[in-house]
Amino acid sequence: MSHTLLAGGVGTRTTTRSAGWRGDRLVLLVLATTALLVLGAGRASAATLEVCPSGCAYTQLAPAVAAAHDGDTIMIGAGTYDGGVTVDVSVKLVGAGATRTIISGGGPVVTIGEFGASSEPTVSIDGVTITDGVTRSSPESTPFTGQEGVFAAGGGVEIPPNADFSGGARVTIANSIITGNRVAPSDTAPVGPDCPGGPCPFAFAGGGGIDSWGTLTLSHTTVSDNRVGSASGLSTLASDAAGGAITSFLGPLTIRRSVIHGNQASATGPNARFAEGGAISASGGTLTATNSSVTDNSAALAASLPNSVELLANGGAIHVAGDVSIAKIRNTTISGNSVSMTNDVGDAEAFSGGIHVDIDVDFAMSNSVVADNSVHSATLSGSSGNAEGDSGAGEIHGIVSDARFTGNSVTVSSAAGDATAFAGALMDFGSITNGVISHNHVHASSPSGEVFAAGGAIAVDETGLALRNSELSANTVGANGASGSAQGGGIFDAPINNGPPSGPLKLLNTGVTGNALSGSAGIALQGGGLFIQNQPLTLTHSVIANNSPDQCFGC
Repeated sequence: MSHTLLAGGVGTRTTTRSAGWRGDRLVLLVLATTALLVLGAGRASAATLEVCPSGCAYTQLAPAVAAAHDGDTIMIGAGTYDGGVTVDVSVKLVGAGATRTIISGGGPVVTIGEFGASSEPTVSIDGVTITDGVTRSSPESTPFTGQEGVFAAGGGVEIPPNADFSGGARVTIANSIITGNRVAPSDTAPVGPDCPGGPCPFAFAGGGGIDSWGTLTLSHTTVSDNRVGSASGLSTLASDAAGGAITSFLGPLTIRRSVIHGNQASATGPNARFAEGGAISASGGTLTATNSSVTDNSAALAASLPNSVELLANGGAIHVAGDVSIAKIRNTTISGNSVSMTNDVGDAEAFSGGIHVDIDVDFAMSNSVVADNSVHSATLSGSSGNAEGDSGAGEIHGIVSDARFTGNSVTVSSAAGDATAFAGALMDFGSITNGVISHNHVHASSPSGEVFAAGGAIAVDETGLALRNSELSANTVGANGASGSAQGGGIFDAPINNGPPSGPLKLLNTGVTGNALSGSAGIALQGGGLFIQNQPLTLTHSVIANNSPDQCFGC
């Protein structure tokens, strides 16, 4: 049907137009029938390809993938198969169960999609183990740094970015195990800031289990014991180590009923500058975790650089960077994770033993437990620098409800400089409702420098905090040194190190009880329950009691 006829008025409704319209209808019918035939042919041609050690058309996975077309299913029987496989068509990989079907080796074990492709596949993986991958360079390395071996990511699974960096393949991994994969760069590039002797060498290691630039969903899957950077045992070249289990650069990343356990991200030696996200490093898209656990992961930085170079370690379990638009955590346990930093030349700074969420992220947590996570920061013999650590459970903000933050700790020591430790559980702003924040601990020590320790449970951030129907109890703050202070056994609401002012504090139906301060001779003890300075305090049906040595300083 021509545009002129479609646009014609009543006067154009002639026999000629009717005949033309009947012709157009015939063309449309032919086209529709052809489309249906094509679709039908596509469905009919969808095949099931079988892989098994013997008696199948294929004895290895790679030839079956090479023969597959969009829509096919590849059934992988019990056995162990070679990794190093690239999946560039939309298929289903179905194993006989994670303990029975094992894909092993390669670097990565499985690559899904192609770097810079105009379109990427949709792939599901079910019932397999992906293991023993060793990745020393990634498709992103040359485009990003100009040479191979500088950017290494994706020991088990690599999902590279598409042509316009708007995403990558859509991947679902279910009922599977991704374990024992390792990532470390094989070279460095002089593209960092100024270091002694020239530009700092840069090399990146990430995504020990999975490196994703696409859409990734994990369901009923375990990602465990993957290692990046110096933790891999492959090299100590990495300046940056992130995401011992998963790196997600563009997102979204969705984790359901899954276990992320025992992964490590570490950087050691003269190049080492950053260690972030012992389990998960998310730097774009969205992050959703439900009914899952993130346990016993670690991020560690052992530096040998002066204060003129930026250095830090954060997110023993999860680091959520500012380009992530939304992060939601529900019915999830984050426990036993750790972040640590040492420096034998300059300062040391480590924070967020459990989860670190950058300020620009829309964040919410509910019905979750964040327990027994730890922060360790220390300057070593030979360094006159200062050491700082905070946020044993994590640095978060936004809306938190029905959550427990227990048994987290911050431990800071300096060989010859100042030591600052605060926020045994949380550095926080926003609101916490129906929360339990108990048995968290802060300790700072230095033989000769100034010592400051504060906020056994919480240090309030800039925009303030509201606590509703919550309990803060049995948190402690300790300081050992020639001089200094211990403040806010339960809550600390004041500037830190001449930083920005903190925000107002509201306690609504909340108890601050049984918290304690302690220190060596020469340490001032102030606010066993609450230390607040120049900020409004709202107390509604709340109690501050049975704290030691006092209840509140600044109230």
